[in-house]
Amino acid sequence: MAEQAWTAAELRVELARYHQELIAAENHRPSTIATYVQHPERFIAYLEGEYDPRQPQGRNAR
Repeated sequence: MAEQAWTAAELRVELARYHQELIAAENHRPSTIATYVQHPERFIAYLEGEYDPRQPQGRNAR
């Protein structure tokens, strides 16, 4: 199986598409959608060095 690599920008585009699909499904509460989207956003920021979970409130790593 070939390994697929994604850039942070590509991940954000796909996350935005996922977000829109969640909204369009009309079967999730806004708080559920926020949870489904905010956690991956934070992970992408972590991958880019913009988020450090060891800092208070996950402040920017830089």
